[in-house]
Amino acid sequence: MIIRRATPEDAPFVKKVQVETYQSCYRGYLPDEALDALVVNEDYIQRTAAYIQKTECWVAQTDNQIIGFSYITYPEPDTFEINALYIHPDFQLKGIGSMWVSELCAEKKEKGFQKLVVWTLKNGPSIGFYQKMGLTQIAEEEKIWKPYNLPIIRFEKEL
Repeated sequence: MIIRRATPEDAPFVKKVQVETYQSCYRGYLPDEALDALVVNEDYIQRTAAYIQKTECWVAQTDNQIIGFSYITYPEPDTFEINALYIHPDFQLKGIGSMWVSELCAEKKEKGFQKLVVWTLKNGPSIGFYQKMGLTQIAEEEKIWKPYNLPIIRFEKEL
């Protein structure tokens, strides 16, 4: 498996991973009708390609197949945020996400960053993963995830 910087040509595969991961992992957390309506269409692909060009997007690839992606931003000078980290359901529970977060933390620490921030669905399926990775919930930090109007909570980790 390799992790590499995404290109706009990766957009259809990034969107496919996102849709299939949402439909698998968020069932029971998001409305079924919203999940069932998710599709990979040309509009979503074009918007994803444009977003890849203006943000830091990485993909995980094995056997020339994209199996995961992440978006990274920098909300504060010494902080990086994982805005998205999705591993295709067929490749989950194999240590890929853990390895990815560990490598990101090591790389960013080497570059002088001091903190990782992640927002995740309150009572959602990713909380245990982030806790396992050493992140701690910041109790007073909560906001609404649009377009689903659901609460999300902030987790942090000192590097």
